[in-house]
Amino acid sequence: MADIKQQPAGQAVTEGDGINYRGIVVFMVILAVTTFICQGIVVGMFKYFDAEAIASSPARAVMSAPAGTMPPPPNLLTDEPGNLKHFRASEEELLDTYGWADKNAGVVRLPIDRAKELLLERGFPTGAIK
Repeated sequence: MADIKQQPAGQAVTEGDGINYRGIVVFMVILAVTTFICQGIVVGMFKYFDAEAIASSPARAVMSAPAGTMPPPPNLLTDEPGNLKHFRASEEELLDTYGWADKNAGVVRLPIDRAKELLLERGFPTGAIK
């Protein structure tokens, strides 16, 4: 009942909502300030640790490869879509051109469309079943 406000004569007595808005605002300000202070501490620690790691790292070996050079193969693929595009282009070239599959044995490679036409003309080869 302590929350009931006294009204002038002739008006109805109303009850307050019981919320301390000033307390909520003070809490939010304290929370924001604490968050920014903690963030500053963490950023400062990371910068300190980074500087300490750089200062304590050993010097580069005299016989080592210069910085930025690739190690000997096999290496990781850095351009997978480009690699796949190159692979598909080479496969398409094999399917669409004439060439030797094995020159010593006299085996040729035909374009896939021409091979299908020849298969339809001549039919499947049949062999004796043993």
